[in-house]
Amino acid sequence: MNLYNHTEWVKFREEVIKLDDGRCVRCSRSRADGVVLQVHHKSYVTGRRPWEYGHNECETLCKGCHAQEHGIIMPTTDWQLIASDDLGDLNGNCDYCDTELRYVFAIVHPKWGAMAVGTDCCDKLTMTAEASKYHEAYVKTREARGRFLSSKRWKEDNGDWKIKEKGISVCLKLTDGQYRIHMDGIEGKQDFLSLTDAKLKAFDAIRSGEAKSFLDKRRQSLMANFQQRISENFKRRIAYRARQLPPG
Repeated sequence: MNLYNHTEWVKFREEVIKLDDGRCVRCSRSRADGVVLQVHHKSYVTGRRPWEYGHNECETLCKGCHAQEHGIIMPTTDWQLIASDDLGDLNGNCDYCDTELRYVFAIVHPKWGAMAVGTDCCDKLTMTAEASKYHEAYVKTREARGRFLSSKRWKEDNGDWKIKEKGISVCLKLTDGQYRIHMDGIEGKQDFLSLTDAKLKAFDAIRSGEAKSFLDKRRQSLMANFQQRISENFKRRIAYRARQLPPG
């Protein structure tokens, strides 16, 4: 899912469109005329990402002129979803319908190239529900992170913040102006400049199962070390008693 950084593509695309004064270089129409403006690569280089071209290697075309340039009408099947991005606000436009977008999905077609589209257009062109499912999961996760961040279950104790989540006791210890995560009494190694960053890191670790997996392995390791010490102590006691017995 990280083949494309959509923020980079949106930035590059808008730079090319601005370079062409916001108009199709063939028919001179703009978005104000109701057309969808796209960036056309004059040639493709295998392995090069859509934004890894010089501005002069690309030009602004409306969707109709773009189709004519490729000698085809834009295909409506065989599109593949390759990546997704959250622009943070309505900072982009769908290459297919020109709707303002926050959540962008990069799709690619072997005969057309790449496009950045919205949820509905992605589902329509890929003939799947991948974008909808991803968007739904993304929104749910974001809402859950927000609830965790502002939960009243957080308790402050002399600058430290504590909570129990999914059976794991979390303590964010404040030392020298930075927070360090402790889970079930086990100290992490990373420091965070803000309480928010520490909380979100703790949430992500617990939500992903990373925390539980780490704690389980740590407990197993501690138990193995404890059992080894018990065994070694037992062996030393047996050896000591054997040395105390009279010969014969």
